[in-house]
Amino acid sequence: MTKLPEPTTAEWRAHVVEQFDAIHESLRALHQRQTLILELLTPEEREGPSLDDLLARIVTLIADQRPVLRRIDHTTGASLDLLEGRTPRSHPDTTAEEGAEE
Repeated sequence: MTKLPEPTTAEWRAHVVEQFDAIHESLRALHQRQTLILELLTPEEREGPSLDDLLARIVTLIADQRPVLRRIDHTTGASLDLLEGRTPRSHPDTTAEEGAEE
């Protein structure tokens, strides 16, 4: 077996610098890819309504549906009352008016 000569300090330094350069290049390439992915996933500021606008619209739509939902709830409740042998509940609009008068 022949023993390889020990590298000199300059050779070690050159090897380390070469490794650091390779790592630096890999990190730079990863950074470019990450930047590209983030640009693709992030919408432009002027593209479509904002999240606040969408949420406000959803809240408005739900509020607009409240009378229909109350009617469905009343119908379902009255049907269950009849099926369970109880006196059917009164219509929700009449109870709301009675409560407001008192």
